[in-house]
This record gives sequence, C-alpha cells and structure tokens, in this order.
Amino acid sequence: MNIIRPISDIKSGYCIRLANGQGWRIIATAGVTSFVEKLASIMELQTCNRNGQPKLIFILGELAGETLGERIGCLEPNIGDNLPRKGWRAWKLPVIRLWFHRDVRDVFCEIGRELGYELDILRMLFSLYPIFEMAQDSGGIRLHAALVERDGIGILLAASGNTGKSTCCRRLPGPWIALCDDEALVVRDHKNQYLVHPLPTWSDYLMKRSKRTWDVRHHVPLSMIFFLEQAEADEVVRIGQGQAAGLMTGSAMQVYDPNWNNLDKEELRVFRKKLFDNACELAKVIPTFRLRVSLKGRFWEEIEKVLSHRTK
Repeated sequence: MNIIRPISDIKSGYCIRLANGQGWRIIATAGVTSFVEKLASIMELQTCNRNGQPKLIFILGELAGETLGERIGCLEPNIGDNLPRKGWRAWKLPVIRLWFHRDVRDVFCEIGRELGYELDILRMLFSLYPIFEMAQDSGGIRLHAALVERDGIGILLAASGNTGKSTCCRRLPGPWIALCDDEALVVRDHKNQYLVHPLPTWSDYLMKRSKRTWDVRHHVPLSMIFFLEQAEADEVVRIGQGQAAGLMTGSAMQVYDPNWNNLDKEELRVFRKKLFDNACELAKVIPTFRLRVSLKGRFWEEIEKVLSHRTK
C-alpha cells in the first residue's frame, strides 16, 4: 500500500468556477504539489479557502491493482473525513485514474509516479474530465473549437485539427480577440442561457513547449457557431438545426473519442446520448453556420455581416 503523507495545510486550494455556478476546489496531497501548481498556472486559477464546492483531489499512486479505500485513511483528516472506504470505482485513462463514488461529490485523481514533461501535460488534460462531465450533466458540451470575442460576444469557430482554427485566430484584426484556438467549454446556466469558456491548447504544450496561459474562468455569452471550411472565396451559409446538432456532436466526439474505450457499454451509451441531447438543445438556441474561408480573404467581415443582421 502507498502511504500518502498528510500535507500541512489543505484549507486552501485552487478554485475553478464556471459561468453556470458550478465550481471545484483543486487540492494537492504530498508528492503532487508542483504538478497542481503548474496546472493552476496554465489555467490562471486563484487560491481560495473552503467554499462548499466538490473537491478534485490529486494523489500519487502506481495506477494498478489497489483500491482507493485504504489510502483515504492515510490522507490528512480534513480531506478524508467522513469519506467511505468502500464503493469507489475507477475510470482508467491512459496516464491517470479517476476515482468516483455514487455518494460522494469529491473526485480523486491518481497520477502515476513516472516522470516526464509530456506525461504531465496529458495528466493535466485528463484530470479535467470530471469538470467537463459535470458541465455536460447540466446541459453543457465541450467542443473542438476556437473561441473568439467581439464586443463581449462569443463566437465559436469549430473544425477538426489542422483545418484552420489557429490560422483564423491569428488573422483576426482588432477589436476581435482570440480567447483560445483549440477547445472550448459551453455551459448552460439556470436561465437556459449558453455561455462559453476558453480551454488550454494542450497540443501546444506537447509539441511546442508553450508557456502560454488561459484564463478558463473568463466567459462570454455564446452568440453563434461557425464550422470552418477551406474555400476559394469567403462565404457564410446557414445550417439547419438537425445538421447543426450532428456537427456539434461530431465536434464533441473529436475531443472525447480516444478515451471512450475505457467506459463499459452502458456508460458509453449514456454518455453518448447525453452528449447528443445537449447538442440538439444547443442547436435550437444558437444559430449555426458554415464559414467558408479563403487564404487571403477577410472572412471576419462575413461574420460581422451576420452579427449586424442579428442585432438589428
């Protein structure tokens, strides 16, 4: 059994709060403090004290063979108080294990002892899955899309990898602002309004050793979604709700698909159904278009025409 030494102070942690009111407190135990500090730095998270939000607790382990219950008793009492020792189930991802319990809001994220820059970046990405799952349970969806902002309004530019999202973000002139260029998290609040958060471009860390950070707490109301296509001339074409829902589902699958193999058939069925249902609801409310983009055109002016028409 791996003994987890108590840490001296777990009253504070790093907090992430979404636009729909959901939040998490991210806590490190011994051996993973620098890892969690790096994760918080990338996402520009601030420290906060106990706030009643569920905790995402990082622990160090071997990723094989053991149950979680025995180790809970070795954690600092303020972490392990009143937590059950039995009934935890593991979701095994490539480089971490996420431990869930049906009667507990907190999630344990167990990372392996192997050292490596690339391993840590993948661990950071996969550790956020409980946050994405909670957002999805409330009608949200994580999309393979760039998030750009103009005058406080959020626009998503969706596409698969290497098809122009980052290039479009670089080409945008002011007052346009590119908040992220790869993934975004759409959430639905209690008024059934959709708001969207930027997410880190993890591939930049993997391939370019990026030093960039993203303020994932920042959010803007979602106004429109554009699916990018390369073309000879810039053009915007409206998409119907059915087709839009299908494209959104496909966009979400692009960022989730590699890890669905770790779900059993029933979990996978429920997950896919919820994802598709959320895409259908989003398509009812948010106008969706194809955005055909040329190499040297001014595609943003086509978006501005649609924005101007909607505000009249």
